Amino acid sequence: MDPRERLVAINRECNDYGARMVADHGRRFGLFASLPLPAVDASLREIAYALETLHADGIGLLTSYGDCWLGDPAFAAVFDELERRSAVAYVHPTVPDCCRNLLPGIADWVLEFPVDTTRAIASLLFSGTFARCPNIRFVFAHVGGILPLVAQHLVRAAQVDPTLAAKVPQGVRAQLRSLHYDTALRMHPVGMMSALQLVDASQLLLGTDAPLRKSTGQLAELHAQNLSMDVLRQIEVENARRLLPRCRALTP
Repeated sequence: MDPRERLVAINRECNDYGARMVADHGRRFGLFASLPLPAVDASLREIAYALETLHADGIGLLTSYGDCWLGDPAFAAVFDELERRSAVAYVHPTVPDCCRNLLPGIADWVLEFPVDTTRAIASLLFSGTFARCPNIRFVFAHVGGILPLVAQHLVRAAQVDPTLAAKVPQGVRAQLRSLHYDTALRMHPVGMMSALQLVDASQLLLGTDAPLRKSTGQLAELHAQNLSMDVLRQIEVENARRLLPRCRALTP
C-alpha cells in the first residue's frame, strides 16, 4: 500500500475506534477526530465523515506536518471547511522534521513541543487564517506552549511590519485572547499566573495530559493555586459545556 493510502486508512481506523469508545462509554469519552494531513483532499473527506457520520465533538490537529505549520497555504482548504462548519479544532504539539533531536539526550517533548505550539499559533495568526476563519473554535494545548512568554514579541512584530499587521485586523492581543487553551502541564504557580495574564478564565479548559500525567495530581496542583471558586468552576466545567454540546448534556 502506498504510504499516503496507509496514512488515510490508519487515520480512518483510529477515528472509528474512537467513535466506538464514545458509543460504549459516552459519559466518559468524547472524540476529536484526526485528519490524514498533509493529504488535503482525504482530510476534507474525513472532516465530513467525522462530523456527519461519527458525530465527533471536533477535529484534532497537530501543530505541524513535516515542515509545514497550520497557516501554510497548502492547508487553507481544510480551515475553510472547518470554518464553514463552525468546528472545534483542538491543536496538540508535535516535532517538525527540522527540529528533531537537536539536543542529544533531551527528549523533543521537553522543549520542541511547547515551541512548536507557539509556532503554529504564529503561523495561523500571520497567515491571516484566524482572521479568515473566525467561526473555528480553536483550543491549543498547554496554554499555547511558550506563548505567554513571547506574546509581546508577536505584538511587536505586527507593530513594525505593516504586512503582518494587515493579517490581524483586530490586533494581535485581541486575537490571542479570543482563542481557547487547555491547562495541561500548566497547573502550577507560574503556569496559571501566566495563563490568566494571557487570557480571561473563560478561555481556559481543564487538561491533564493523562495518561502521561495522573489527572488526580494535576487537579491537586490546580486547587493549590488559590484561585477563586468561580475561576475553578469555569476551567473544570463551564467552559467545556459552553464549547462542546456533549458536555452540556451531562449533569453536574
